[in-house]
Amino acid sequence: MGRRRKPAVIITSTPWFMRMWMRLFNPMVRNEIRKGAYTKSMENLILLHFHGRKSGKLYEIPVMKQDINGRLGVFTDAGWRANFRGGMEIEVFDRGVRSTMTARLENDPEALADIAQKMIRENGLESMGQLGMVLTVPREPTREELVEAAARHNLGIVFLTRAD
Repeated sequence: MGRRRKPAVIITSTPWFMRMWMRLFNPMVRNEIRKGAYTKSMENLILLHFHGRKSGKLYEIPVMKQDINGRLGVFTDAGWRANFRGGMEIEVFDRGVRSTMTARLENDPEALADIAQKMIRENGLESMGQLGMVLTVPREPTREELVEAAARHNLGIVFLTRAD
């Protein structure tokens, strides 16, 4: 019986103590983002403000924005992202400025692998950290390994574009 091989790409999950910290401090962080009161460590934080598509529940989620091949986006495996399938207009607070944007979910593992591969080629293996990915092999991951990781971890990207 052979040893089970570790996947070449794993996607880090938020440790329990960080989830607890975020739950405690998110109300304060939300307020700071709305006011535009930023510290250097908060410069990439934005606040997504929207109502659930089915539930109508109000969500205010502080997230880390990313430049994804020239597009504004958020990498996440969180359940709230499902609200953005097919696109949805939301309010986004960035450095105290409120904007109406269209949020659209991309969760196809093949498309996500293409995006990750392009980022790696343009920015080097360091860009894998921006994607929440950890490489367990001493080489660039193959497209198949990236597809497998995106599917295994249920990864998605919420792309944000200015609403017209």
